[in-house]
Formats: sequence, structure tokens, C-alpha cells
Amino acid sequence: MSNSRDVKAHQNKSRPTRVPMSAGNKLHIPEHLKEDGYFYYWAIDRKGQIEQMEAAWYERVKDDRGQDLTIPAGKGETHYAMKIKKEYHDEDIQKQQQRNIDATTKMAQKLGEDEYIPSGRNNVMEREII
Repeated sequence: MSNSRDVKAHQNKSRPTRVPMSAGNKLHIPEHLKEDGYFYYWAIDRKGQIEQMEAAWYERVKDDRGQDLTIPAGKGETHYAMKIKKEYHDEDIQKQQQRNIDATTKMAQKLGEDEYIPSGRNNVMEREII
């Protein structure tokens, strides 16, 4: 067995558990900062988005020092951790889903057995039976 540094490092049991770079935890809110009953979201403050979220009852997540929990987003922008009570988030999602259903229903047309809408066309065509 080799005595190289890398082998010894991997055998060191006192090292903390390795977290792979691909673990996707860059936009992670530490568990001790989370509260039950809240939905968490990372937002970039573009064009007043944070103020709009606060008007919708989102709150800024505070770190251990009482400061806003933030992470640099690049290009001089900042991610802000935001939270909202789960009941309000669920209500927003239901309204969004209903808008989608209404829009889809409005666009859908009841077609007869021999009718279809060709790709790129808005009107119903009748199939020719050969």
C-alpha cells in the first residue's frame, strides 16, 4: 500500500464528511435558520423584486447576526433568502394553477371526430378520408 499524502488524507477519520461540489448547496439555507411552516426562496433584487415580494408578505431571512442572509449572484447582484408562510405560498400556487387551467381551457377547442388543427394554424380542418 502506498504511503502517499493523498492515501493518508483519505484514511484520516477525523476529517469532516466531504460535500461534493455538485451537491447543489450553494443556495442552501442552513437548517438552524429555518422555521416550520415556511416556504423558502432565493431572490435577486432586480427591478424592485424584493420590495414586490415583501408586499406579498415574504420576509427576509436573517442570519445568526441578525443580518439579511445573502449570497453573491455575480455581475454585482445579490441573492436574498426570503420566506413566506406556507399557507400563503400554497394559496399563490393554487391561484397560478387556476390561471393556467383557465387559459388552457379558453384556448382549447372541442373538435369533432374527423377534425384537427394543423401545426401552425389556428382554425379547424376536416380530415379527408381516402
